[in-house]
Amino acid sequence: MALFGKKNKTTEAQKKTETTPEEFKHVGTQEEKESPATSSSILPKEYGVLKGFYVSEKATGLASFNQYVFKVFHDATKNEVKKQVENSFGVKVKGVKVINLPGKKRSVGRQAGFKPGFKKAVVVLEKGHSIEGFQP
Repeated sequence: MALFGKKNKTTEAQKKTETTPEEFKHVGTQEEKESPATSSSILPKEYGVLKGFYVSEKATGLASFNQYVFKVFHDATKNEVKKQVENSFGVKVKGVKVINLPGKKRSVGRQAGFKPGFKKAVVVLEKGHSIEGFQP
């Protein structure tokens, strides 16, 4: 019965090591939040409408005709894609074609599901312009 009479005394060192819920709200450093993602990664919406290059056999073949294919966000418009490519790569865009690809049905054993669809944009550049650093 001695337990009921004792008061729990915490020392100053224990109080300093205890954390409050506000301290757990911060995830990552401030530098991580402000630094932009690299061009090879999928970019969040705050950095524009482009997610990255779309790489396929046909898409790399189009590069010889001055056309480049990008994955874009679902709510991206042709004008937004044009402005983003011109600002990001310093080129003159002649036209943009947008294709909305549906998801595909996939099954693993008895479990059926879908792969998500995506939107891609074919960007046609003016003669004499090309995107530097594009490696097909």
